[in-house]
Amino acid sequence: MKHLLLISLLLLPLNAFAQTKINLEYQDQFGDWKHYQTKHNQGDAYRTAKRRAEATGKRFRLVDGNGHVLDLISP
Repeated sequence: MKHLLLISLLLLPLNAFAQTKINLEYQDQFGDWKHYQTKHNQGDAYRTAKRRAEATGKRFRLVDGNGHVLDLISP
């Protein structure tokens, strides 16, 4: 049983253990997106973006490491 677990772990791709990077970006008055912060936990990233959007009155978005938009938060 231990051998089977060890073999299955060795066969996993290396990126299976990589942490996902979530970039928080805000939109300035010209409509450009500016980097604010990088987090590794999507829930924490969402909570931070939501609080900052409410505090600053600016739109925030969450973008993954591949550039895909995960969420858009408006104040």
